[in-house]
Amino acid sequence: MNTDILHRLGGLVCLIGAAAFGWFGVWKPLQAAHAHAAEISYNSKIFVLVPALLVFGLFFLVAGARWPYRDVEKQRPTLAGWILIAVTAVAAIGGYFWFEQQFKALGYTNG
Repeated sequence: MNTDILHRLGGLVCLIGAAAFGWFGVWKPLQAAHAHAAEISYNSKIFVLVPALLVFGLFFLVAGARWPYRDVEKQRPTLAGWILIAVTAVAAIGGYFWFEQQFKALGYTNG
């Protein structure tokens, strides 16, 4: 297989992972809150993992191996990599605050 197809398949795997982790880490606790469960637990790290898998998965699925996201020799991200990191950070922060707002609207408090 050529590199482009491998990148696109990797992107598809990332998107499947984002859906699975999003389902169990975000959707299920939110559904439990809507069902007024007495106690709900979730791991806040999920709000970094899911956006990272989603953003990088979409990038790899669409771009394939066309645009490098890292400079192998210098061991640092390229411009595309920094943009992906920034988009991931914005999505992670936005997702976390949206999730917390949903919990507060349903009458749950943190801690």
